[in-house]
Amino acid sequence: MKRVIEILSCLVLLATTFACSGNQPQRAPSIATQSPVASSPSDNYPNLAAQAQEMSDAFARKDYQRFVDLTYPKVIEMAGGRDKMLSSMTQQINEMEAEGVVMLSSSSGAPTQFVRDSGSIYALLPMTIKAKAKDGIFQSEGSTIAVSSDGGANWTFVDASGKDHSELKAILPNVADRLNLPPEKKPVKIANN
Repeated sequence: MKRVIEILSCLVLLATTFACSGNQPQRAPSIATQSPVASSPSDNYPNLAAQAQEMSDAFARKDYQRFVDLTYPKVIEMAGGRDKMLSSMTQQINEMEAEGVVMLSSSSGAPTQFVRDSGSIYALLPMTIKAKAKDGIFQSEGSTIAVSSDGGANWTFVDASGKDHSELKAILPNVADRLNLPPEKKPVKIANN
């Protein structure tokens, strides 16, 4: 069971982005403002939900090229570049599938928070992943941060699940301290095979 939880936690990370390491960039001076969630975020940013779903769908159909297209550029850079990220993702997913772990579904919920900073919009989205393992079907919940630098027309995504604050701050130095991330939850078994 412990190994299933480890693998499913890794699947959550892969489903929203790739684990990163690297030097923390210097923080640029800026002023960030936090705004309450609009009464209907999809009315204000209709592409947010569509592009979040597109990223989940790309991962599910193993279109890792498109998945990386929708990944926040700093994450790709910290993963060693596009080619290295694609290679590492493919290898890790193949290893998980060899152990019997297969993603069944992935979905993002409505934004729970918006932060504006230096002309960009950051939205915090809850994420749910269901995966089948040898021991049953498991559900894991996490968070994704969507980033738009063009007023909400296009979005890229950063996984916030399982990252410590310093990792997140290395990726999003201007807003990491302003985002109220929910506490991390362990995957839960929801059905037997």
